[in-house]
Amino acid sequence: MNLTTLYGPDGSILSEEVRDPALRGGWREGLPWDGGFAQPDAIYGVDRDRERLRTRRAYFQNPLFGSAVDIAVAFLVGDEFSYAPPNIDQPARTVLDEFWAENDLGALVGERLVTEYLLDGETCAVFPTGDEDPGTDTPARIALLDVGRGVRLRASITGGVEAVTTAGANAGTDLTWERGQFVWAAHAALWNDPRGWPVAMRAVEPAAAYLTLLNHRLNTHELQARILGVQKVFVDRERPDSRAQFAAKAGAYRNLPRRGGVLTLPMVEGKDGKVISDSLDFMTPGKGGADAATDARALMRLTGLALGGLPEHWLGEGGNATRTTAGEMSLPAVRIALRRQAVIRGILDRLVRAELTRRLGAGRKYTLTTWDYRDDGRTRVKRTRKVPVSQLEIPWVLPAIRQDTLADLLSRAEAAAKNGWASPQTLAASLGFDPGEEGTRMAAVGLAFGQANGQAAQPTAPTGGDANATDPSPV
Repeated sequence: MNLTTLYGPDGSILSEEVRDPALRGGWREGLPWDGGFAQPDAIYGVDRDRERLRTRRAYFQNPLFGSAVDIAVAFLVGDEFSYAPPNIDQPARTVLDEFWAENDLGALVGERLVTEYLLDGETCAVFPTGDEDPGTDTPARIALLDVGRGVRLRASITGGVEAVTTAGANAGTDLTWERGQFVWAAHAALWNDPRGWPVAMRAVEPAAAYLTLLNHRLNTHELQARILGVQKVFVDRERPDSRAQFAAKAGAYRNLPRRGGVLTLPMVEGKDGKVISDSLDFMTPGKGGADAATDARALMRLTGLALGGLPEHWLGEGGNATRTTAGEMSLPAVRIALRRQAVIRGILDRLVRAELTRRLGAGRKYTLTTWDYRDDGRTRVKRTRKVPVSQLEIPWVLPAIRQDTLADLLSRAEAAAKNGWASPQTLAASLGFDPGEEGTRMAAVGLAFGQANGQAAQPTAPTGGDANATDPSPV
C-alpha cells in the first residue's frame, strides 16, 4: 500500500477532517523539502526564519539570554580548545597543522562556530572553489555562511544534504557548493528534514518573561519614587475660602526638608466633639516582592534548562542552592554538554577530512598508529594499519566536563588501588595524567610508574616475534 502525506501551505500536515474553505493556498504532496531548493515557510506551527531571528535578537537585547548563551559556550569550549598530536602519518599531520594555523580554528570555534550553532541551530562551513581554490599545496581558508541569508539546500532521504546554494555578491547570481566542498550540521533535524532549529530557541520565552517581570518591578519602584506620600487634609466646605485653605495646606508639604525635619499637622475638635486632623502617609514598597523573587527564580531556571541544563547559580542566582543541590543540578548540564561537545568534534573531524581529501586525494589510505598494552600495562606494542579518511578522528582537546570533584576522584582512586580493582595506568588517567608519557619520563630518571618515589624501575625485556615494532619502555 502506497502511503502519502499531504501538507498545507503553512507546512502543517492535513487530515481528512480539515474543512477550511479559506485554504486557498492549495495542498502539496510529499516531504517537507520537496521541490528542489524550496523550503516551506512554516512547519510544526513555527517559522524557522522567525525563530532564528528571535534568538539572534534576544542574544543582543536580553542580558539574561545573552549571558546564558555565553556561559554555555564557555562551558563547552572554554579557553583550552586545541588538539593533541594525532597518531596518523606525517603528511596528514602536516595538513592538519597548516589547516589549523590558516583558519585560526581555536578562535573560530570559540568566537563564532559554537555561538552561531546555539543561536541558529545550523552551521555551514564552505571551502574555496574555482579560481579561489588555492590548490593542493596550500591550506584552504574556510568560511562560515550566514544561514539566515537565503541558504538553500538540495537534499534527499538517503543521500542527506547534497548541495548548498546561497546568493552571490552580484544580484541575480548564486554560489553553489557540491558534496565534499562544504560541511553542514543541523540541530533537531528530525523526520528527514535537513534543516535545523535554534538550540537556544526554547530559552527565549522565559528569558523575555524574566526581563518583563523585572521591568514591572522597576516601574513600580519608579512610581513609588515619584509619589512619596499622600496628604489628607480637612477642608470646611462651608467656608467661602475653602479652596484657598486647601491650596495653602497642599503647599505646606510640597517641598520637604532634604535631610528630614519635623512635620506639624493641626488637630481640630469638631462640633460633634470628634477630633478632625490632617494626615500625611508615606508610601511603602508594593507587596508581592517575595512572590516576584520566586517567579524570577523560576524563569531563570527555565532559561538555564532550555540552554542545556545550566543550574540557576551559574546565572547569578544562588536561591536555595546548597552544595548538595548544586552538584545534583549540574548533572543534566554535564550530560547535555558532553553531547554538544561530541557535535563540535564531529563538525571539526568532517572539516579536517574534507581538507585532507582536497589536498591528498580522495582514495588515499592513511597510516593509523595504535598501541597494545602487555604485562599489566607495563609494556606497549606498536600497531599500524591503513584506514580511509572517513575513519580518522582527531583528538580534539576540549574542557573536561565531569560532575565529580577532585576529592571524589581521589577517594575513588584510593579505594580502587587498595582493593586491586584497577591498574595504576587507569587510575592515573582518571586523575588527568597520561600514563604513557609519565611512564617514559619516570623511566628516564630511574623511577617506576605506579610505585612510590625512590623505588627503581625494574628492567623489562622486549617481547619479540611480532610483525610490528615493540616499545619496551614502561608505561
